[in-house]
Amino acid sequence: MKVAIIGGGPAGCAAAYTLQKNKIDFELFEAAEKVGGRTKQLHRDDGYNLGTGALFLMGGIYPRTMALLSEMGRKKQLVPWAGASELMDEDHSRYPVRLDSFFSFLKVPTLGLRDKLNIIGTGLRLLVSPGARNPFDGSQLAEYDSGENLENWSRANLGDKAFEYVMRPIMDFLYAVPSRELSTPFPKALMKQGRKISLSSPEGGIGQINEWFLENVSSEKIHVSTPVEKLTLEGQLWRLAYAGGSILVDKVIIATEAYIAAELLKEHVSDDAYDRLMSTHYTEYAHVAVGYDKDPWPDYPTDIVLPVGEGGVRNVGAMVLHGRRLPASVPNGAQMVGVYFNTPPLKDMSDDDIKEEAVKQVDAAFGQAQKPSFVHLFRYKKGLTIAKPGHYKMLDKVHSLLPESIELAGDYFSQAGVEAAVHSGERAAKNLLLHRAREF
Repeated sequence: MKVAIIGGGPAGCAAAYTLQKNKIDFELFEAAEKVGGRTKQLHRDDGYNLGTGALFLMGGIYPRTMALLSEMGRKKQLVPWAGASELMDEDHSRYPVRLDSFFSFLKVPTLGLRDKLNIIGTGLRLLVSPGARNPFDGSQLAEYDSGENLENWSRANLGDKAFEYVMRPIMDFLYAVPSRELSTPFPKALMKQGRKISLSSPEGGIGQINEWFLENVSSEKIHVSTPVEKLTLEGQLWRLAYAGGSILVDKVIIATEAYIAAELLKEHVSDDAYDRLMSTHYTEYAHVAVGYDKDPWPDYPTDIVLPVGEGGVRNVGAMVLHGRRLPASVPNGAQMVGVYFNTPPLKDMSDDDIKEEAVKQVDAAFGQAQKPSFVHLFRYKKGLTIAKPGHYKMLDKVHSLLPESIELAGDYFSQAGVEAAVHSGERAAKNLLLHRAREF
């Protein structure tokens, strides 16, 4: 059996690793100049290592990623990060919290007794209620996708104040869109398993995980700057056409964005399957890396600042001191701040507006600093997949609508994140192995 993997993000790389260890012949095709997708690292000549997307792994709620890292002997190379955080209120009051502990938010002084009881009661009810065991398994999430949106659920169960000071800052940081656009199964599963969260990253940044997945793969099997242009069925085989050539394979794993997968499969799947893939919602996304050759805040007490307040639109969801998160990402004595924008304001902001706002927000969060040595903008028109109410059920159905020799992988099946991608990539490869076993 020979397999083609289309897409070299974490999903495609996890699929390649799984096929490699099962001694299955494959070739991987990536449209960009290097693998990594939204986890690529940008290494600057001045010694800064910028993450283009994902920031950290989340320990126990990333079961497949952590299991594969352990299997490769790489888990011990993860750099732990406590992620000390604080909420910054509209009057610039500061409230220390921990991202790995929902109950640390009970100390926020703006929350009254009723708010705190609502948080405790909701947490206890979630612990004993059924829900997805893996927050990043789209099939499990689909079982609990009632169509309710996160904001309505949060206000009804936590109260308005707790929504603004607990749920909203966390989800703004993670997904950058209004909570009314998000389904509930993922955050519920996250709250149920919050005690398992521990933050870490490879020393070289999240993108290093892809390198580990492919380290034993021959370079001849990895084709970068090679977008696949067309899929054609020839008898029982698939022909992949790309600039400069084509290849015949038995099976295909498509680990691209949903809309790219849809176009590649348009001639080979039903209108229903195509429409479901094309209905996957992508949102604009932007974050800015602001670098300082001399750390302006060596004694600042926390690593993350999360803006909060009651109602209204906030331009920024979080600011992270990357030199604390991952010391190797900055030169000695330097600092770099990641400024993560919420999606709604972006439609009215130019690139220069975003950069200017980023520096302004950094000064407000950590204190006035010297002029930064660089300000680097990452802006994506389709940057994150967003699981709107009904999303999980809509996309989980796609698996059953595909030809048996085609598997799809990507974080869009669950909730954007490294674990979602890795889980789906490994699952796609294992499904092809099961198909192969049945054929014999």
